Amino acid sequence: MNWLQKLSTAQSIGLIACSSLVVFASFNGQSHLFDWDEINFAEAAREMITTGNYSVVQINYEPFWEKPPLFFWMQVLAMKLFGINEFAARFPNAIAGVFTSIFLFLIGKKHFGQQFGWLWAMAHGTSLLPLLYFKSGIIDPWFNLFIFGGMYFTWRTLFEGKNLKWALFAGASIGLGIMTKGPVALLVLLMVYGVYFLWVRFKGFPKMKELGLFLLSLLSIGGLWFFIEWINGRGYIIQDFINYQIRLLETQDAGHGGPFYYHFVVLLFGCFPMSVLAFGGFKNSEKESKLVDFHRIQLLLFLCVLILFSLVNTKIIHYSSLCYFPLSYFAAVYLNKAVLKQQGFSIFQKAALGLVGTVLSLAFIALPYLGNNTEILRNADWIKDDFAKANFMAENIWSEVDYLLPVIFVGAIVGFLLLKGTRRFQVLLFGSLVSFLIIIVSFVPKIEAYTQRAAIEFYKSKQQEDCYVTPVRYKSYAHLFYSQKPPQQNKNHSNSDWLLNGETDKPVYCVLKITSAQDFKEKNTHFKLLYERNGFAFFEKTTAPTSKQ
Repeated sequence: MNWLQKLSTAQSIGLIACSSLVVFASFNGQSHLFDWDEINFAEAAREMITTGNYSVVQINYEPFWEKPPLFFWMQVLAMKLFGINEFAARFPNAIAGVFTSIFLFLIGKKHFGQQFGWLWAMAHGTSLLPLLYFKSGIIDPWFNLFIFGGMYFTWRTLFEGKNLKWALFAGASIGLGIMTKGPVALLVLLMVYGVYFLWVRFKGFPKMKELGLFLLSLLSIGGLWFFIEWINGRGYIIQDFINYQIRLLETQDAGHGGPFYYHFVVLLFGCFPMSVLAFGGFKNSEKESKLVDFHRIQLLLFLCVLILFSLVNTKIIHYSSLCYFPLSYFAAVYLNKAVLKQQGFSIFQKAALGLVGTVLSLAFIALPYLGNNTEILRNADWIKDDFAKANFMAENIWSEVDYLLPVIFVGAIVGFLLLKGTRRFQVLLFGSLVSFLIIIVSFVPKIEAYTQRAAIEFYKSKQQEDCYVTPVRYKSYAHLFYSQKPPQQNKNHSNSDWLLNGETDKPVYCVLKITSAQDFKEKNTHFKLLYERNGFAFFEKTTAPTSKQ
């Protein structure tokens, strides 16, 4: 750490930018995009390019009201640079990882010192889920960065109110969050600071001028696209968007339910090692008043997001991803104290390290072992889904090299326990980073081969054929992106009943899970089975096209 502290701010930013770009952007084209979210978002960007319409978000060339367009615009730019492919779809989040790492370093350096800034950036970037998300094609890394930026700039507004630029920055950041994913960005800010002002009995409440500048900036950026859609006569998209946001809070979207403690478990195991380190940083030891309040804001952000999405009926792993920011802050608080020899590793942290380390180590050992012995899973009585069992028939090569992951991971934990001083933390963070990179580079493509590759390869085989390709009896976006579906002239192109039973103007191919294949075959004798592979069944319509509609 000593040599890092000797770097200038510019040198530190350059080093962080280069190293994080290498980590977050490398090997991002190794696996296909995953259904639903990754493919869904990439498809929206692809359809913007194919139609030339960059205002209306579309899926299957129909308006898609679930998300605003900002992230898709980022993907469009990446696809213009790198082509329509997996690397381009994931590249915006690699850039988000770079900006996030720099932002955390700069905040930490300004308020707590350069060592703290480095520790905060490293704790965040070397943990499993943050690393995975920066190498993904989902919206949340940018969405979370904008919300956290709004939180930070609001805090600066409260304690540096004479400089009104912070109120403008806060509103702009939340406005960008709204343009990325929706009004939850503002909801989280209001919830956190609402609880904060109750805590401090409204001491330091912002003045009208600050609130006015915040709202002006927020509406100018966050409301611009919605206003443009409204004046262009597409107000129904806004209404559908609002209805979707309400439904998401009230119901289990797409069957993604779970127990109340779901996100507690996700954060504990998915955010290792910062989750274990953070246990030593929750207690505040700052003396300066504004830093005491900074710590309070981080604590409230963590608790409000965790509780909010524990109460929401829809449970999806990335819903609690905003917690990564305060969690990494608490980890940095502990690490800074530990490096300065002001705090040791508590019994509670040791117990958490043992639990999480053991569970993850066993999981990392089990993956290559089961990969080479898939008959165990195919014959397992506790797996009730025949589709899932058939997935494990996919050809995959798991070699001895794959066992390097658990070796490195266990070695990092053992090294942390045996070594002393700052070296133990360096070993833990670096060992975790290397282990998690192996997961993403080596394990994730193999997992993707089991879950969806057979279907995606079929879709890709139809890219040059003028035909209709559709999944039946299950939801997917993969057929759109990987068959590179062009804009359609026939208005029935997305009508499932017409595709299955109508007089279509092109060949029709259907993809089903094998659990539905036999029933489909019996009820649709005008389709013939082409083949089955790894849990999927592929059909072609045999009734000759007779007319165009």
